[in-house]
Amino acid sequence: MKKYKSIVLCGIAALLCLVLLASCQKKAVELPQHVIDVMQKSVVPLAENSVVGISRGEDHEKVTAAAIENAGGLSEIIKPGNTVLIKPNLCTIAEVDSALTTDYRVVQKVADLARECGASRIIVADGGIRGDTMTASLNTGKYGTITGVETLDLSSTHIKQCYELKPGISLTGRSLFVPKVYMDADVVITVAKLKTHYQPAAVVSLGLKNVIGVAPSTIYSTAGFRDGVHALGLTEVILDLNRIRKPDFTVIDGIIGGEGYGPLECTPVKSNIVLAGKDIVAVDTVALNFMGFKTEDVAHVIYAGNQKLGVTDLAKIKIVGAELESIKMKFKSPFE
Repeated sequence: MKKYKSIVLCGIAALLCLVLLASCQKKAVELPQHVIDVMQKSVVPLAENSVVGISRGEDHEKVTAAAIENAGGLSEIIKPGNTVLIKPNLCTIAEVDSALTTDYRVVQKVADLARECGASRIIVADGGIRGDTMTASLNTGKYGTITGVETLDLSSTHIKQCYELKPGISLTGRSLFVPKVYMDADVVITVAKLKTHYQPAAVVSLGLKNVIGVAPSTIYSTAGFRDGVHALGLTEVILDLNRIRKPDFTVIDGIIGGEGYGPLECTPVKSNIVLAGKDIVAVDTVALNFMGFKTEDVAHVIYAGNQKLGVTDLAKIKIVGAELESIKMKFKSPFE
């Protein structure tokens, strides 16, 4: 199996990162009420029969708009005057028709729809696996052409710009540093990529996994990579971050998907799909089954369902826009 030459997780470096984090743990401070409210909302069990919208085609903006409409739209989530944070997957330098990163046209359409709902401020923010690539991704190339938004590099967020948070049920057993801008936004929309992931704890990188990108490299980086987060346990930290702030709406860009040895060496797949919905767990469940994987093989999705963060039972998910069984593909596994 190929190895990431540039992302070898050094045990010693990761241990040093954990020691540093432990040294940063401070006396608990009183949290703003809106942060408490967001954390409480994130763990409220969702009603069954979640809706997942699907649309197929090659036109990024039209397909994105149709998938969101099929999922019920954004008007119930975004209110006039809201600040909306859009969190794409920019794990590396964004390129057009990439299998690795969220396409800028999908993000543009989400931003346009948010503005139509009355959002007064729209922030496109992410923190890549390497902090030095994020600002370039957000401000150059096609991402630099996205209109009506601010861009923010979460990789450069420092401790004073974060809340130190620990969910009521914590799998890592640690408080995590989460950017204030992420917690303070009225609405968070995660705009993930449809792709595989080489770690057995992940298998796929979809909506739930996309939240990893909010962890700042300035705090969780060793040797230039954000591997301090992974050292906490990938499944565990995915669940903890989603319990701290579960996105209000999920969009998965699969116009060009990624198969094989992801998330950074995916082989492009012309899958021509966008999925969307309020229930991030349900959206991930439908997406991974579309890719040809089984829900029970993806630990963090199963855990999320068990913790009542969303629905994993396909029989209790209403899919609008396509019949799942008739459109399923077979993405090459990262373990083949």
